[in-house]
Amino acid sequence: MAGQNALASTGQALRSTEQAGYSVTGAHFETVEGWMKLPDASRFAPAIGRLSVSAQLWTKRLVFDLRFTACTDASCRPGGRPETHRYRMEFTVYKRNTGALVCSTSAPRASRCPGTGCNWAHQRCRPGRNAQFALVADPRVVNLNIGGSGCDAALACYPVALHANFWQARLRVEFGVTPWARVPFRRPGRHIALVSFDRSTPPPNSAEIATLSGSTGGIAGWLTHHEVKMTRNGASGSAEGRPGKLWDQGYGFTVFLVP
Repeated sequence: MAGQNALASTGQALRSTEQAGYSVTGAHFETVEGWMKLPDASRFAPAIGRLSVSAQLWTKRLVFDLRFTACTDASCRPGGRPETHRYRMEFTVYKRNTGALVCSTSAPRASRCPGTGCNWAHQRCRPGRNAQFALVADPRVVNLNIGGSGCDAALACYPVALHANFWQARLRVEFGVTPWARVPFRRPGRHIALVSFDRSTPPPNSAEIATLSGSTGGIAGWLTHHEVKMTRNGASGSAEGRPGKLWDQGYGFTVFLVP
């Protein structure tokens, strides 16, 4: 299992119904960024119906979610005939307390996020490509700058409230349609590595997480960071998906399916 030069998580593990990765809190965050090689999601069709790699910034009221997502078969449910699909890039804003949709780049025009344009609906990324995505909160222009690479360029500026406090940042794998969905899941017979996050290579490397005050670093560099595990009901029970140990000074980790 990946995890040489491991650094332990300092906080109690968080549980979710549909995601696994790492969460960082305790600061006013400005940037969350991820780099990974997009796997062929069809390889995981016996266990899961969809696979997304995602970055999130949270305020007290809203969740800002940027993801690359692909189904593992035609039905987007586990156990189907594997089909290789390209990843779709999507940016979505939710109300934190209710999970209600505020806007999305894949929504009809009335619910489409301002500043993102119609080209987002056509972004497709091939498996095997190195992909990078970032959410950058820029208080000087009151915008959330959204970007990704690994397929066609996708950039946008989503307007946010002046002095918005992004108090939590997450990098993880999602298995559901929304961050609160309940996910159909079939346990594999062994640990299966899904996606590995790390710094971009070759240099120059960019910060994985940065604060408004100018502090930067990988996940392990923050006092309050937590594993996020996927469990059946999101509160208790054995893990179905979980991150491995951190490596590369806290920049790298792999997310696994758990037997």
